[in-house]
Amino acid sequence: MDFHSLLVFVHVVLFVYSIGGDIAVFYIGKYLTREDLSLDERLRVRDIRLMVDMSARTCLVLLLPVGFTLATAYNSPLTGLWLTLFWVADLSWLWLVWVIHAKRGTPLGVTLRTVDIWIRYGVAAGMIGFGLYSFLSDGPIYDGWLATKITLYGVVILNGIWIRTIIARWQSAYDMVRAGGDDGVRGEQRMKEIQAASNRAAFSIWVLVMVMAFMGQMKPF
Repeated sequence: MDFHSLLVFVHVVLFVYSIGGDIAVFYIGKYLTREDLSLDERLRVRDIRLMVDMSARTCLVLLLPVGFTLATAYNSPLTGLWLTLFWVADLSWLWLVWVIHAKRGTPLGVTLRTVDIWIRYGVAAGMIGFGLYSFLSDGPIYDGWLATKITLYGVVILNGIWIRTIIARWQSAYDMVRAGGDDGVRGEQRMKEIQAASNRAAFSIWVLVMVMAFMGQMKPF
C-alpha cells in the first residue's frame, strides 16, 4: 500500500457518496409533491433532504483537492506549497458550505450563500478554462482524459448553481400551498414543475459524473 493508492480509495469513496447522496435526494424529493401529505409533513421531508444533500455537497468539494493531489502523478503543475494552499482554500470553502447549512433561513446564511455562489462561479470558470486550455494545447496537463475530467468538474459546479436557482423557487410554492384555495392549487402545480426541473438537473449531474468516472478509469485518450 502506498499514499497514491490510499488516495485513490478516498477518491472512490467520495465519488460513491457524492452520487449516492444525490440519488437519495432525488427519491426523497418525490415526497414533496405528494398531495396526500400535509404541508408540515412535506417540510419535514425537505429538512431530511437538505441534510442528506450535505453528503453530496461535501464530497463534491473534497473531490477537487483530492483529484489534484492524485493528478501530481500525471505531471500536474499544482504541487508543493501551491497544492497545500489549494487544500487550505478548499477546506475553507467546505467550512463555508457547512456554516451556510447551519445558518439557513437567517440573514447571515443568505449573505454567505451569495458568497458561496460567487466562489462556485470562480471555481467553474477556473476548472473549465484550465481543462480546455490543457486539452487544446500542449499542457500543462498532457493527458486528454484528465483535462476532460477537470473541464467536466467545472460543468458539474455550474449544474449545481442551476439546481440552486431551482431550489430558490420552492419557498414561494410552499407559501401558496399554505394559503390554500386557488393559491393552494397553483402552489401544488408549481411544486410539481419545480420537482420536474430538479429531476432534469439531477439527471444531468449523474451523466456528467459517470463520464468523469469513465475517463478516470478507462483513460481513453
